[in-house]
Amino acid sequence: MSSARSNLPARSRAAQDGLTEQVAAVAAARDRLGRDLDTLDAEVRAQVSQTVEKTTWRVVGTGLAILSGILVRKLLMRVWTRVTKHEPPTNPGAPDTTWVEGLGWALASGAAVGVARLVAARGATAGWRRVTGALPPGVSDAGR
Repeated sequence: MSSARSNLPARSRAAQDGLTEQVAAVAAARDRLGRDLDTLDAEVRAQVSQTVEKTTWRVVGTGLAILSGILVRKLLMRVWTRVTKHEPPTNPGAPDTTWVEGLGWALASGAAVGVARLVAARGATAGWRRVTGALPPGVSDAGR
């Protein structure tokens, strides 16, 4: 029995040494996992931020384009009515609309709405840049 007792402390020390190594390995793995989770968290936050920024820009840009188109069309209808003394054609392809009137309305409304959309887009870009300090997503300085 004395030999079993003398081996007990040696076994206990070996078990403790093995356990110490395992504890150290677990601690190292936990540290790696923490770093990996921090990296993943930063990447996910960056992707969400980019998605929110792109979506916000699309909503702002589209909203301003639609609003400017509506306002310019209403203004153009008033100007047309004042100048020609009758309402603009609602259907330029209708038989009772003359070619001159149909083409005139198509040219005037197309040009006015196109210019309004350009002004709205440029204004939205300038406003975005003023607020964020950067160009909106998908807009570059070259723009060509």
